[in-house]
Order: sequence, then structure tokens, then C-alpha cells
Amino acid sequence: MRIEQILCAALYEFSQHGFASARMEDIAQRAELSKGGLYAHFKSKESIFEALLLKRLTPRFNNQQWVLSGGDSLSEAIESFIDHLYSQLSDPDVIAMLKLLMTESRRIPHLVDFWRREVIDKYLAEQQAILKTAADKGHLRHSAFLEDAALLMAPALYGAIWQMIFDEATAAATVGSLRRAHLRMLHEFLAP
Repeated sequence: MRIEQILCAALYEFSQHGFASARMEDIAQRAELSKGGLYAHFKSKESIFEALLLKRLTPRFNNQQWVLSGGDSLSEAIESFIDHLYSQLSDPDVIAMLKLLMTESRRIPHLVDFWRREVIDKYLAEQQAILKTAADKGHLRHSAFLEDAALLMAPALYGAIWQMIFDEATAAATVGSLRRAHLRMLHEFLAP
């Protein structure tokens, strides 16, 4: 519970003041902790930022859903994937963290590189291998998505950018339309 309070407080402080200007004292105060209480959990702003990356921006979709066996259908796997992606886009913390990642990545490149190497690259490599195996078995069509699994998420990331830039009503309408088109696109490009 304390960790979550700290992460919420840190996300707010980083979002308001930027990584460099956010202060541990302010994070502690917002989390209703003493400075010592904060340091008992995290030794630095960098360790908090790393925890935020791992907690808020770790893909949670189970890549094994792309393994179509038994009664599983490609349509169900695609819909599950799209539901997962766009439910993450509805989380304000995920959007705030993506925005923070874009604005602060140059200041803390070693943390961003760690997150990319240890989380994103591994996730995408696993997803790509599973998709290739499914295509080799005839469950999916060989397409550009098998060359770079990040393409599967690209429209959703575009939707995240809209949410960062435009007002809520404009973003919601665009993301809703984008979601429907994204679903149709995956069906069209992945169906054998």
C-alpha cells in the first residue's frame, strides 16, 4: 500500500515539475510520509522512476493468447489483445507515465534503456516468436506484423499521443474510432 502511495505521489510530482525539479521531500509529503519513511522504500528519485516504469508501463497482455490451440480462435485472441491495449489507454496513470517518458527520457537514458531492454524488448521478442510459430502452423498470415511485433501496438500508441495533446472529448472520439479500425486491421492482416 505504501509503495503505491509513493508511486502515485511521485507520478504527480514528476508530471507537475519534471524529473529534475521534483524533490524527494515533496514526494514524501504528497505520499503522507516523512522523508525518512520515503527513503526506507526508495533510495533516490531514479529508483522511484524505475519502479514507475516497471509498474505502470510493463505490458500485461499474456502473449500465450496468440498460441491458438484447441477451441481458441484468432478472432478471440485479437479482441483480447485490443481490449487489453485500449483499457490501458483509458488509465490516466498510463498516459501520464507515457508523457513523462517522452519528456524525461533524455535526462535518465540509463533507466529508459534498462526498461526497454529488460521489459519491452523481451516482451516484443516473445510476442514475435509466438506469432511466427502460429503463422508457420497456418493459424496466422505471414505479414509485416511478424517482422516487427511493435506494429501490433502502433495504432494504440498513436491514440495515446492524441490523449496527451487534445481535449478529452476529441481524444475519446478519435481513440474510439481508432480502436475499431485497429481491430479490423488486425483481423484483415492476420487472418490466414
